[in-house]
Amino acid sequence: MAKKSSEDPRRLELHLSYACVQLCAFCSESGRMARFAGQPVGLKEVLSVLLRKRRAGCSHVTFTGGEPTLRPDLPVILATARRLGYSTYLTSNGCRLAEPAYARRVLPLLDELCLSVHGGSARVHDRATRTPGGFAKLRAALRNVEAAARPPFLLTNTVLTRENLPGLNGTLEFILRHRRVRHVLLSNLAPEGRGGEGYARLAVRLGEFRRRIPAAAKRVEGRGVVFRVFGVPACVLGGRWDCSNDLYWSPRVTVERGAARGRMGLRSIVSLRPDRLRVHTPRCRGCALRRRCPGLFEAQLRLYGDCDLAAM
Repeated sequence: MAKKSSEDPRRLELHLSYACVQLCAFCSESGRMARFAGQPVGLKEVLSVLLRKRRAGCSHVTFTGGEPTLRPDLPVILATARRLGYSTYLTSNGCRLAEPAYARRVLPLLDELCLSVHGGSARVHDRATRTPGGFAKLRAALRNVEAAARPPFLLTNTVLTRENLPGLNGTLEFILRHRRVRHVLLSNLAPEGRGGEGYARLAVRLGEFRRRIPAAAKRVEGRGVVFRVFGVPACVLGGRWDCSNDLYWSPRVTVERGAARGRMGLRSIVSLRPDRLRVHTPRCRGCALRRRCPGLFEAQLRLYGDCDLAAM
């Protein structure tokens, strides 16, 4: 393989599915799922991408969707990625990993698994996902990971909105009761899909992050678990700027359905920085982290202004 620079993507993100069993209020992919519902990514397309990007130097692949476990050929895709030399990472809401037989088949093929946990109880989680019974399946999935002989590195992701923010402590306690969890990510609402449609109603003020993040970080790190926050400026993390997930970003290439060379197919998008839909404001001038922090979502700026920002 050709020598790669530090800016060349080694991480591949591959959207396998445009279907999901949940109706999350904050879903950033809802528009794309509706648009491409009748155009699933074929197995040959997936395997071609894996081979081509591996030859280009990618060594880590994230399989995402929609919900990728809805594909009956996912085990074949994972096994192929492993044979090609990829480290494999799967994002899931746990709907099929709740099935013991399916979990026993898929978990050994994963290096990393990220489960979506949007509440610490059925009331909070199922309201966030607009899916009764989703929390029960999530708990079953977590039990299956706990029971695995060789479980993958387990991460959780929680999208924070004004609906589930009051229950954050309960959500963290629920997550931390599971000994396999090694990494906890809290994500700011992205203004896309349903998240964009309901942004004014759901988006959390940046000041709430400054108020809550230090205690949340202490709670998680006190259990020996990595804690990160995505999608907020480092200056609003209450002095815990080191928890900003943006500071640990590595270049990646995303492959998804879309227009490529004037035709509908698969398109590749290279992301060197996590700056999608985000901007800096005059308050960012002179900040020591100005070049590493991508700022705040432009939609958040329009909704709340930038009064919570303070250059470091």
